[in-house]
Amino acid sequence: MRVENISERVLMVDLEPSDTPGWLATYVIEGDGALAIIDPGPKSSLRALERLTEMLNPSRFEEVYAVLTHIHIDHSGVIGDLLELLPCARALVHPRGVKHLIDPSKLWQASLEVLGDVAGLLGEPRGAPQERVVSLENGAELDLGGLKLRALYTPGHAPHHVSYMLEPDGILFAGDSVANHFNGRIYPVTVYPFDGSEYLKSLDLLLKLQPRRIAVAHYGVVGEPEVFIQRARDKLVSWTHHIISAIEEGASEIEDIYRRILSRDVELAYAKRLEDSMPAFRGATYRVVAGLYNYLRDEEGACALASLDRWRSARDFINRSR
Repeated sequence: MRVENISERVLMVDLEPSDTPGWLATYVIEGDGALAIIDPGPKSSLRALERLTEMLNPSRFEEVYAVLTHIHIDHSGVIGDLLELLPCARALVHPRGVKHLIDPSKLWQASLEVLGDVAGLLGEPRGAPQERVVSLENGAELDLGGLKLRALYTPGHAPHHVSYMLEPDGILFAGDSVANHFNGRIYPVTVYPFDGSEYLKSLDLLLKLQPRRIAVAHYGVVGEPEVFIQRARDKLVSWTHHIISAIEEGASEIEDIYRRILSRDVELAYAKRLEDSMPAFRGATYRVVAGLYNYLRDEEGACALASLDRWRSARDFINRSR
């Protein structure tokens, strides 16, 4: 476990879930009398979380919150266990995520379908007590004692995604709403069921907030927020162009399109190389390409990938995003 101060009262913690360091950042905010743990991670984070809570001594806080950006199991899978570990804590989540924390059976089945063997590495979630799961509406503010944490609905990566703005620090906890970030290389998290239109709207919202820094789930704190957000937008446009061009040139399999983008995008190729040393990261680069491919295929009810009219519509999508 690695712990780093990113401001006077905010920690970035690498719990190294599934023996994968440098992959998921959990953030801890220590206010005057209140403690918030943002995205505590999957089930496989539990042992490290036990050590973290010993270090934090949560009994000295009047309020303890486990705050989720969204319910994908790499962010939320440990919630049921964490609430048992911290009997006074409450979990905060978008309203659409509440029932899946209480009964994660459907979430687990969906995770198995999307992640395959990686889901097993992350671990099956256990249910959380209904009375300790709290829905957080868009714009809701959490008083952490000298600090305010505001919830912002940011769909795109997921329909239940929430980002959080911390004031007065000016730190935006973005979860997966903008992009993955590894050693300066970035790419948007366009896994199924990605929604490109909602994603772009969320990016516009986050730009208007003018945060001083962005705390990314995968992985770390990013300076120059405006540049980071614009790079993510540009990457989406570039990938959309590559997918359309590949189809027009006769590509018929997602695997072919994936290889094409890998050969043209050095940042995604860098992330692909990381997969060999990060067990929980395996298959991630393929899933983001497949997610965008399926979004473009399904947009406006189009079923035939070879339809020229369909790809004209996708070109309009590119132009709208510029």
